[in-house]
Amino acid sequence: MEKGKELNLADFITLYDPWFKKVISTFERGSSWIINHDKNDLEWFPNNEDNLPALRNFFKRNDISAQFRGALICSEELLMELSKDLISYPYGLFKDEGLFYSNIDISHRELPFVIKVLDHLNMDLLSTDEKLLSKVVSKTNSDSFLLKPDRGTSL
Repeated sequence: MEKGKELNLADFITLYDPWFKKVISTFERGSSWIINHDKNDLEWFPNNEDNLPALRNFFKRNDISAQFRGALICSEELLMELSKDLISYPYGLFKDEGLFYSNIDISHRELPFVIKVLDHLNMDLLSTDEKLLSKVVSKTNSDSFLLKPDRGTSL
């Protein structure tokens, strides 16, 4: 991918999905994860558009209403299965260009670690445990990504 090139959803998924799975794989096998909307509990599917098929199918298979509000708790295996839909969720829920939905947080159920999936085709890794964050970053570092510590932090 060219440096400075605008990322579209397909490019984002191609680039970020393997990295996301690599991040998840750095944790103990069988870990549980919590997925929730960033700030407010919103309906998971406020529309009936033909998108995010794996996530919509998961809701149907488990008889979860599309209007469900709240967190989803899932296994590492399920997170891997839903990865493409989860990482594209805030940007890809609506087909209309420029219309975004809530960011989502994917949090490790036991460790202080959060993957924040953002509506502008980006992901942030957050933790209050500097050693844990440094370990994850060192194991998943890629030339495809620019690693930037948040203000007032270091890696």
